[in-house]
Amino acid sequence: MNRLTIVLVLLACVGCVEEAAVAPFPEQVIPAQITATDRDLQPGESTTITVTLMNTLEEEVQLAFPTSCQALVFIRNSAGRVMTPASGAYVCAAVPSLLTIQAGATATFTTEWGGGVEFGPAGTSTRVPPGSYFASAEMRADNYHAIAFPITIVVH
Repeated sequence: MNRLTIVLVLLACVGCVEEAAVAPFPEQVIPAQITATDRDLQPGESTTITVTLMNTLEEEVQLAFPTSCQALVFIRNSAGRVMTPASGAYVCAAVPSLLTIQAGATATFTTEWGGGVEFGPAGTSTRVPPGSYFASAEMRADNYHAIAFPITIVVH
């Protein structure tokens, strides 16, 4: 083949190449945030973990959940293993639930954690070993998912 033929074939091939459709990562219009009242737990101390969802839209939103659970808090060790809840999963009633958040408003969920393998005040479940833990939260609605990025809680 001569050079002109090669150039024409290459140009024709360039027109045949399709770009892969990459779905853009959606911005969280209902961002989730997690906070704790105490991030340094001594024996016998508890912290209140709060998950806040904020509707940044100019209209109310209705979030439909497949179960009674809405905001799920997880405590992971430094290796990423879920320590709380102890089973690594929630047991939720198979009853759908609905959460409505007005435009610009927030919804909050709180849970107490005393450094145990289950949520609750200090002393109500076996304590996790001393160390740094990461508390995060997930919201798994049928029509929307959000994640609250982890915060560190040190257990002594």
